[in-house]
Amino acid sequence: MDPYQELTLYQRSAVLMAAAKLGIFAALAGGAATPAEAAQKVSAPLDTVARLLEALAASQYISRDRGRYALNNFSKTFLSGGPGGMKRLAWKEHLFCTAWSRLDEAITSGNALFPSYAERVAKDLPSVENFLLALNDIAETAAPGVIATGAFQSARTILDLGGGGGGYAAALASALPSVPVTLADLPQILPIALGYLKEKGLADRIELVATDFQKENCGIEGRSFDAVFLSHVLHDFDVAGASAIIARAASLVKRGGKLIVLDVLVPNGGHQNPVEALFDLMMLVEVPQGRTHRLSDVGDWLQAAGMASSKSHKLYFGTLVESVR
Repeated sequence: MDPYQELTLYQRSAVLMAAAKLGIFAALAGGAATPAEAAQKVSAPLDTVARLLEALAASQYISRDRGRYALNNFSKTFLSGGPGGMKRLAWKEHLFCTAWSRLDEAITSGNALFPSYAERVAKDLPSVENFLLALNDIAETAAPGVIATGAFQSARTILDLGGGGGGYAAALASALPSVPVTLADLPQILPIALGYLKEKGLADRIELVATDFQKENCGIEGRSFDAVFLSHVLHDFDVAGASAIIARAASLVKRGGKLIVLDVLVPNGGHQNPVEALFDLMMLVEVPQGRTHRLSDVGDWLQAAGMASSKSHKLYFGTLVESVR
């Protein structure tokens, strides 16, 4: 491992994010172009666009042939969202990247560098919408692995608690067409999920319910489900907050049903996956009180909430824990 190359990896990310934000990849979508043609399409100076194209080509992010530049399989992913698509994810990472340069500040102070999710929902809902749609792209990629665990196989009703933009709810409804799926989230979030579900042709398959999993019974009175799904919720909260959410979610599970938790969890012995270890620091930078939690602690919280027979599945990114009530 070359120390200097590791130290300057941020430059490669910056090149990709700049190209995505400026529309360079979209400018090449119609075919190979000269720097002058690309510069005209993105309304930027020829000299600087040519230098950016050169860096992209040298990094093998695009191809170069006799003074013309074209997309390759790598850069084509920046033209779309959905599974494997980077268009919305590039926006998300561009939003947070500058804060990472202040990681030392977050570590020294112990404070996140962004406002809380609730504050962002209240003051900048369009940004939250873009963020949730980017997360839907990740969910679409990860959902086949989640479903393949068999955790939802026997469920007759499913609640996606804190289901956000609807990525996992849509995948579950598609994979289990005879099973009613309910997505519950804050009332401000439900229109975002509805728009996404309409695009997927699933709006009539998924019930939307306004809720708040930080309130008693999560605001869902008198209902219970065979499977309650908490996907990437716990890492936005400290130990007290996360364990309380587990307890509230467990109260919504029918006897014999399952509480299913999907999150980046710290295994016994610590992280072996550097991406997951970095995710913990991402929570420190981006989310007040955010952190990854230990798998063993989640097991203890489930047991304290009346759940038993926990079983975990290590997935490509994160761990799924299923526990029976």
